[in-house]
Order: sequence, then structure tokens, then C-alpha cells
Amino acid sequence: MGAIDFVEPWYYATVYYIIFLIISWMTVLYYIGSNGQKILKLEGSNPMQGVAILFTLILVFFIGLRPISGKHFGDMSMYSHMYLNIINDYVPVSFSKEWFWENLAVFCKKSGLNVNEYFLIISFGYFVSMLICSFILMRKNLWIASLFFFISFSCYAYGTNGIRNGLACSFALVAICLLAEGGLRRPLAFALMLLAIGIHRSVMLPCAAAIVSTYFIKDTKWTIRFWIASIAISLVAGPMVESFFSALGFDDRMVDYTSLGQSEQSMSQFSSTGFRWDFLLYSVFPVIMTWYVTRHRNFNDKVFNVFANTYIFCNAFWIMVIRSSYSNRFAYLSWFIYPVIIAYPLLRMNLWKDQDRRTALIFFLYSGFTLFMFFFYYFGTISGFRGFNQFWWR
Repeated sequence: MGAIDFVEPWYYATVYYIIFLIISWMTVLYYIGSNGQKILKLEGSNPMQGVAILFTLILVFFIGLRPISGKHFGDMSMYSHMYLNIINDYVPVSFSKEWFWENLAVFCKKSGLNVNEYFLIISFGYFVSMLICSFILMRKNLWIASLFFFISFSCYAYGTNGIRNGLACSFALVAICLLAEGGLRRPLAFALMLLAIGIHRSVMLPCAAAIVSTYFIKDTKWTIRFWIASIAISLVAGPMVESFFSALGFDDRMVDYTSLGQSEQSMSQFSSTGFRWDFLLYSVFPVIMTWYVTRHRNFNDKVFNVFANTYIFCNAFWIMVIRSSYSNRFAYLSWFIYPVIIAYPLLRMNLWKDQDRRTALIFFLYSGFTLFMFFFYYFGTISGFRGFNQFWWR
């Protein structure tokens, strides 16, 4: 199976975002005129569940069979080179570091899969895990729930670049679902956590946060206070905290990311360092949603509380190392939960009498932000608009 050749790498992101924005805003138009709660009153299965599954599979092939291009898809060329150079008789036996990721590559190579099929397997695990999470938590509204994931700010980026981190977080997402649901699902949740850590060790943070949120700290009051305190800690003692976490050996990559000795070329690959107020502004909305649902409206949903506390714990950790170059990699350890925190209350909780309209409005703003960031990143600069001619019509 070869790579897709009818879409140039240059236009891949454009096709992805434009198609999703059209689909998302058609969904918005369907619900924006409703003054009721059709979203909450859905019963049983509906045809859109099948559409969601079919669309997810199409997305898996579209992203998984993308052309191999490091210029347009970040570290894809590096993983392609590593896969092509796997020695056929090599069988890893070590369970240290990212053992599952290494064994997956070797298994695919020994099974005769070419590099495009290897990336297809990764894409399948990445997107289908999101669909499974949506099905477990919000199955009656599977279509809208999956759209919240696929149109989120970081979804495309970690499906095409940072793919190992993306796959690990998707596995962790399903694990947190099973852990929050409780009962006999929890042993499977812990197994999935081990697999996720075997893909990328950084997901130890959300996995540990989910366990703490499930068994120990269940009240969102304390995590919200901790999140607010983390801002003050970062402003007052940020570099000291970064050094502390680096010394813990949480992830070898963290030593490089927090090092003051980053090269100019390396630093230029990340838009800026320092205290990222823009990222903090983006991160605050799930915290606001958590406060509104659990403190203002006094809903006590066990599953939501686990996800909310996990997000807040992980985001607070990121805030304390926010000055690191590539701190977006740490931010994703909370951002991958972002769609759940926003979508779950809208699709499962009786918040407003005109829930359809408000859900449509929030989803419009949610997807509109992603569109804005896409155009800003590809066609704009801090000082102004660069123009389409440099990018679409070369």
C-alpha cells in the first residue's frame, strides 16, 4: 500500500482543516436554531454513529498514508528512516524506556509492512482510540463527540508530527476512560497505561494524575486551587522548578528542553520561550468549565471529575515548566484531554434549557479557534498577514 499522491504535502493541512470546518459548521447550523435539548434526549443508536465510525476510518487512511515528508510533517522523516533501517533479525528484549514503541516497529517490519503501512497502523491507533473514548463516554452523541476531538487545536499536529507522543496520549485517553468508569474495566485500564508508557514515557504524568484523581483527590476544589497556585509558582520560581523536575529524570528529553544551552537553530523551531500567556489563555477554558460544572452548578459526575482533575494536574505541571523550549510538548500532556472537558458536560449534563443552541455556539467558537490558529500559523506573522500567494499559489 503506497502513500496518497492526489494531495501534495504542501496542501495536506489545508485540506484537513477546511473539510473539518465545513463539516463542523454544518453541524453547528443544525443545532443553532433549536431552543430545546435534542442533544440530551437522544435514545439508543442513531445513523450518525455509523457516520462517525466511517468518517474516522477515512481519516485514518488520509493521515496514515500521507506522503513521507519531514518538511511538512515534522519528525515523520526521522521515524521513516528509523523504520527502514531496522535490522530484520533484531528482536528487542529490553522492557526499559519505550519498549512497546520499539517492539511495534520491529513487529510491523517483520510482518512485511512497508513504511506507509507502518504509519497507517500508528494513525489507526491514534484516531480510533479517540473514537473509542467518545463511544465509552458519549456514545449517543458519537458524531459531535468525535468532531470535538478531530477539530481540536492539537489533533492534526500530533497525528502528523509528534506521532509517538500522540499515540501514547490516545492510549492513555482510553485508559483514563476505563479507570473512571470503574469496576472490572480497571485492570484493562492499568494495562493500557503500561502500553502508553511503553510508547512515550512522558504519559506517566497523566496516568499518575488519573490514578490520584480516581482514588485520592476527587474534589475539583483542590485541583483548581493548585492550578491557580502553579501560576504564581511559575512566575516567582519558574527556573528553579524546571531544574527540579529535570533532576527527577521524568523524561530524558526534558533535560534538553529545559536546558539554557539550546542552540539558536533549535530555539527557532519553537515560536518563543518565556512565560506563554497565549498558551495559558487557551488552557484556562477547561478549568473554567470545571469550575462552572462542579462548583457553580454543583454537578458531581465521577467520570467528569476524574478527567477534570487529571487535566488540571497535568496543566499545572506544564505551567511550572512553561518557559522551556518545546513546552508545547508538555502542554499536550493535558491538552489531549481538552475535548473531553468541553464536550462531556455539553453532551451529558442538563446545564441549560436551550442546551442545543449553547452547545452549537460553544462548538462554533471551539472549532473557529482552530481555524484561526491554522490561518495564523500558515499565512500570518506576529506583525501581519503574509498573503496567500506565498503558500497556496506558489
